[in-house]
Amino acid sequence: MSETLPQKPRFSRRDAAEIALGASAMAFPVATAEEIWNLGMSLSSPRVLLLALASNLVLALLIYSLHEARHSPERGLPLLYRVLATYGLTLLISALILASIDKLELFASPWVALKRTILVAFPASFAATVVDGFSKS
Repeated sequence: MSETLPQKPRFSRRDAAEIALGASAMAFPVATAEEIWNLGMSLSSPRVLLLALASNLVLALLIYSLHEARHSPERGLPLLYRVLATYGLTLLISALILASIDKLELFASPWVALKRTILVAFPASFAATVVDGFSKS
C-alpha cells in the first residue's frame, strides 16, 4: 500500500486573482471615505505601523485557520510567504484605488500616502483572505 504525501501548498495565479478581487471589493468603499483621508493625515506614524503589524498577525491567524479547516495547514515559510503576498497585493490595490480617486499624494506627501494605503489595506486584506479561502473549503 503506497502512502500519499500531503500536497505542498502553493500560491497560484488563481490565488492572486481571488486576493485581488476580495481586496478590491473592500478597498474601494473604504478608500472613498473622507475619514480615511483625514486619518491618514492625523494618525501618528507609530499607530499606523502598529495597525500594519496587527493586520499581518491577524492575516497569519486567518490564513492558518482557513488552511487548517481543509486539513493542510500552512506553516513556516509557506505561511509567511502567503501572508506577505496577500498583504503586498492588497497594499498595491489599495494604492491604485487611492491614486485613481486622486487621494494618494505620493509625491506631495509620501508618508501620508503610505499611511492612507495602510489604513485602506487593513480591512481589505481580510476580505481578500476570505475570498481566497472560499475556493479552499
